[in-house]
Amino acid sequence: MLGMKTRRALAVAAALGLLVATSGCLRLDLGLQVRPDDTVGGVFTAAWSDEFVAQAADEGLDQAQLDAFLDALLDGVPGTERTPYDEDGYSGYTATFTDRPLADFAEFGGDDWGYLRLDHTGREYGLEGHWDLRAAGFLDPTAFEDAEILLSVDFPARVTEHNGTLEGRTVTWTMTPGAEYDLNATAVENNGVAFLIAGVVFLLVVCGLLWLWQWGRLRRYSVGNPSS
Repeated sequence: MLGMKTRRALAVAAALGLLVATSGCLRLDLGLQVRPDDTVGGVFTAAWSDEFVAQAADEGLDQAQLDAFLDALLDGVPGTERTPYDEDGYSGYTATFTDRPLADFAEFGGDDWGYLRLDHTGREYGLEGHWDLRAAGFLDPTAFEDAEILLSVDFPARVTEHNGTLEGRTVTWTMTPGAEYDLNATAVENNGVAFLIAGVVFLLVVCGLLWLWQWGRLRRYSVGNPSS
């Protein structure tokens, strides 16, 4: 999620003392949608709380400096479109990307803060990740201890295992700086052949029951009304 440029920007900002501890000051929200054709779309939002923006202004930080910081975060994502973000008392920007090959996420990250892997083998989609948000150069836990960091992945198949929060086919992990996280999820596609066979068997069973029911009615009729 965050590249070398981003980590340098964060380190410089912290070293200059530009950022102060404010509850819930920063929101980072990465949402990925894995599609059946093995492409990935998603959005990455980076936003400051309105409370932090007001406090930063009092300490001499202008909006351009705050925007530059968010821009450095967004540079770590392959965004093709950026739009303003203003929700729930947070304002910033959202980068949107579409049709990225799933192979691009086979090794996503890999620097000091960790990695995220997404793959599709056979009928199974797998996610594995390790994020060490204690790492220096990511977000200083003393200044961002209440930052909101969300990762959500929407799978094109039924989720069978995960260690996040599941809603439908979407798994969400909620994280904060200063902690270490292992992420995992597995989703399995339906077996089309098995469903076809099950459907044929079900149809045969229904037809058989209908035949037995009809045969029983005809038999009772013939017994109750013998021919002369």
